[in-house]
Amino acid sequence: MLRFRLLAVPLIALIVMEFLPPPAEAAPRQSSRAEASRVSAAGRQSPRVVRVATFNVRTARARQDGRRWLRRAPDVAREILSRNPGVVALQELGPGRADGHRGRLKGHVRQTTSLTNSLRRQGGGRYRLVRSTAYVRPGTRHGTQGARILYDSSRYRLVSRCRETTGRRAYNRSCSFELPLGPGDGAKLRRSAAYAEFADRRTGRRFFVVSAHLDHRHSRNNRLERRYNHLRARQAAAVARTLARVNRRHRPVIFGGDVNSWRTDRSRYAPYRALAARGYRDAANARLRVNYAYPTINHWRVRMRRYRPGFGPRLDVVMVKGARGVRRYENKMARVDRARPSDHNMGVADIVL
Repeated sequence: MLRFRLLAVPLIALIVMEFLPPPAEAAPRQSSRAEASRVSAAGRQSPRVVRVATFNVRTARARQDGRRWLRRAPDVAREILSRNPGVVALQELGPGRADGHRGRLKGHVRQTTSLTNSLRRQGGGRYRLVRSTAYVRPGTRHGTQGARILYDSSRYRLVSRCRETTGRRAYNRSCSFELPLGPGDGAKLRRSAAYAEFADRRTGRRFFVVSAHLDHRHSRNNRLERRYNHLRARQAAAVARTLARVNRRHRPVIFGGDVNSWRTDRSRYAPYRALAARGYRDAANARLRVNYAYPTINHWRVRMRRYRPGFGPRLDVVMVKGARGVRRYENKMARVDRARPSDHNMGVADIVL
C-alpha cells in the first residue's frame, strides 16, 4: 500500500486549504471518549438513517506482510461487525485466491468469499457481497478489481441486477465500470469501480452506493506527480458522471473509497475537490466526529499520531450527494493497536437520506 512522507506545506497553502467545502451545518465538534463508546446500533436508528462504512482491507496478494490476509480476515470481519453498518464500500478485496497466490482457484477460496465466510462464523451471515467474482475475463490484462460492496441483507434489498456470471463464464461486468487511464498507461493499470442501488426493506427508500480505489502512484518528480493527481481527479469525475447516468431518478448517492490523496498533498485533495464540485458533500463534516484528527491510513503502526484537527491524512472518504445530512462520522481505530486488521482504518458515517 501507499507509503508516503507528509510534505512541508507553506502557510499560504494551509490558508487556501481552509476554503475546501465547509460543513453544511453548525461547526462540528470532536466527541468525548464516552461519546465515542456509545455507538448506536443501526437497527435502532431512524429509518431515514443508513450507516455506511468505507474500508480498504489490504489485498491478499501482499504476501510480504507479517500478517497475511487469511490470518487477518477474521479481524476485518470483527471490525465491520463492531459498527453494524448497513452497507460497506470495500477496497482491495479481490476475486483471486485468498492465499495470495496467482493463478486459477483450483478449489481455493476467493478473497471475496473468505470475508463473507468470516462474517458468517461470527454471526454476520446477513452480510452479502453485491459481487464476488471477476469483472473481466480471466487472463485479461487489468489492474485491481478490489472495489466491492457489502450490505446487510436483513435491512436492505439489492435493487440492481448484479449478475455474478454469464452462462458458464466465471466473470461478468455487471454493477462495475472502468476508471480512466493516464496517457501512456497500460491495461494492467486499469481499475474497476463498483456500484449498486439498494432499497430499505422497512421504508422502500432507495439509494446508490459506489466504491472506488483511485490510482495509487506518487512521485517526487513534480511533473509526474501533477500527472497522477490529474488522473485521480479524472477518475473521481468519471465516478460522478457514471452515477449521474445510471441514477435517472436522482436517488441519493453515497461514495466510499480510497482516493490516494489528502488535504495537504501537492494537489490539495484533487479527487476530493472533483467530487465536491459535482455536488458531493463530505460525511466527515458531520456535527459529531470521532478520531477526526488522526490519519485514516496507519501503515500497521502500533501508535497513531494525532494531527491538527482536519489535517490528519484522510485518504479514505465517505461523500454523499442528495442526502439530508450526516449525523456522525468516525475514523474507526484504536490509538494503540499491535494487531490492526488492515493498514487502513474503517470510516463510518450515519447518513440521513
